[in-house]
Amino acid sequence: MKITSIEIIALDQPHKGRLIFATGPTPASNNFILMKIHTDTGHTGIGSSYSYPDAPLLKSGVSREGAMVLMKDMARMLIGEDPRRTHHLLNRLETSINGWYSENWYVLGTFDCALYDLKGKILGVPVHDLLGGIQRDRIPLEHIQSFLPTPEEAAAEAKAHIDAGFRSIKLHVNADPKNALARFRAMRDTLGAEVPIGVDMGMAYNLSGALRTIEQLDEYGLNFVEQPLPAYDVEGHVLLRSKTRVPLIADHGMMSVGEAFGAIKAGAYDGGHCLVCRVGGIHRAVKWADLMDQAFLDYQICNQGNSIAAAAGAHFAVTRRKSDRFNDELSLFLYLHGTMDTASITDDIVKTPGFVIENGTLRAPGDAPGLGVELVDEAVEHYRHRDLPVITVK
Repeated sequence: MKITSIEIIALDQPHKGRLIFATGPTPASNNFILMKIHTDTGHTGIGSSYSYPDAPLLKSGVSREGAMVLMKDMARMLIGEDPRRTHHLLNRLETSINGWYSENWYVLGTFDCALYDLKGKILGVPVHDLLGGIQRDRIPLEHIQSFLPTPEEAAAEAKAHIDAGFRSIKLHVNADPKNALARFRAMRDTLGAEVPIGVDMGMAYNLSGALRTIEQLDEYGLNFVEQPLPAYDVEGHVLLRSKTRVPLIADHGMMSVGEAFGAIKAGAYDGGHCLVCRVGGIHRAVKWADLMDQAFLDYQICNQGNSIAAAAGAHFAVTRRKSDRFNDELSLFLYLHGTMDTASITDDIVKTPGFVIENGTLRAPGDAPGLGVELVDEAVEHYRHRDLPVITVK
């Protein structure tokens, strides 16, 4: 059994929901990459991971075109290889990239997703069986609150999701502490005292400013604070953690397995944020989560991308036994469709996401082989980016 060809396809899927983060703020990108890995037995694995922000917005020179060129070079390493040797192939691919750049982990995550889907299809089992089987068949979810302009808008969106069954809210705030406090208070007044609300500070604060703002927010009941200081300021997080009772959660401070290891050694955080495809895919997410388990730290599992990436996150999440102290954030892809549940999706590139989100809860994927997703060819063609030709490696 051999890998015979790999297709790399640029897709433009516009977000219907307003997903804006406080770090910029930068709107969520519509730029996706779809990968198909074909074999001589007729099996095809499909993968996708993160969306790629437009380079002028990100101001880093990162582009989807650049990612596709890197994927083309990496894909050549897989031609003629046995697709069942998943970890062997992923380890080879990992040695070919520079792990200091998080965007390279997104690229690896796309291969990871496609290879796991392919192996599951070859063996006739779902990906969660490849990871040891389901440990959680129902996962309560947290809604990631977009950075909306006014306190009233923020409170209204939060209430809509809590009314729909989501268990908690994470509010994005910016470097303006007055704005952060006004939006948090409006949300607390609307939701009541029992709903857990955390904030993502998006690395926008210095140590003293973060501490003052956290203390003010905590007067209204703060569940956690995510990444208050720049990710490189490990010592700053250690000091901040010693001065506040509010749990500190890492995001950019644990974007890779190596960064998670360093942050754990330093004692910088109370938990972490595992964005599956940003870590590098399922294979590396397992390593990341195992580190957290050994350190007795809590973590949230999240994925930002399309339904294919969301399926990879769901298969991974249901195999992890973890605390619900901080709810998982596996519904972020629903912003792409402007919905709060999978049943309402009508414009996808797959027939179904392969799992169900309803009443703010993710139900474990079924027994369909691989990720359990089937492409809608007409939709793929509709969303295909016309100026970036399909790359085929043989």
